[in-house]
Amino acid sequence: MRPLHQLLLCAKLLFVTCLAYRPVFIIHGVWDLRFSLDFLAEHIKQYHIGTEVHVIDILHGWRSLAPLWYQVKTYHAHMLPIMREATDGVILIGYSQGGIISRGIVETTDHNITTFISLSSPQAGQYGDGFLRLIFPQYIKETVYEVFYSRVGQRISVANYWNDPHHQKLYYKFNNYLPYINNEINSSYQEDYRQNYLKLKNLVLIGGPDDGVITPWQSSHYSFYDSQENIVEMKDQTFYKQDLFGLHTLDKAGKVKIYEVPGVYHTEWHHNVSVIKNCILPWLD
Repeated sequence: MRPLHQLLLCAKLLFVTCLAYRPVFIIHGVWDLRFSLDFLAEHIKQYHIGTEVHVIDILHGWRSLAPLWYQVKTYHAHMLPIMREATDGVILIGYSQGGIISRGIVETTDHNITTFISLSSPQAGQYGDGFLRLIFPQYIKETVYEVFYSRVGQRISVANYWNDPHHQKLYYKFNNYLPYINNEINSSYQEDYRQNYLKLKNLVLIGGPDDGVITPWQSSHYSFYDSQENIVEMKDQTFYKQDLFGLHTLDKAGKVKIYEVPGVYHTEWHHNVSVIKNCILPWLD
């Protein structure tokens, strides 16, 4: 019986080892409350048994409006101890503004993030009244650039990815975050940003036409407006064609997966069981 007992023990240990998935970090969006992403975390644990999930519990409410460079550094500092222990790497999920923060972490740090899941995040920027009304109801999209494109305005997180297609000169002059991680502005960190982005084994982009907040919704797929507010698809964007931060290279290598999911409003992405099962769980192995 002893050899059989040892065999069963070894089988059990092997089973437990197989369940040792990569740790998952989740970063919340602007204005979110402390427990806003618990539903997503619990469903990952339920359907992907054995996964260690960390919903980073910082910078909620008003604090989510802090400048994005500050948020990138703060989130990364909380992730670093676990990342150092994760020899097989980690997985990063960023919801809404959290996706822009997550991308900053990917590009600006010497990371071991294998998969980055961007959940309804304005990766190419934001330009819409629906979004403004949630946070700054006194402004409209046509005039808010006067505030956002200033040194004082850039102290607000939303201004760091506000991309007004009608005031691109001001965007490039004052925006101190999005055009830099797009590598559209020359800096001494350009090649580092690109090489760090290319470390990703999987880039998952999730969004849909009924989002109602991310504007245009295609920004979640790296598409955006031109000066006439026509949609320019990801592959026609300058940063893609010139492969400024490595997006083209990842796509060509088959490492970019794009999900277009209709019928999901912005605040429901992380509560939608179908989205979690079909668009997120398959990438956690």
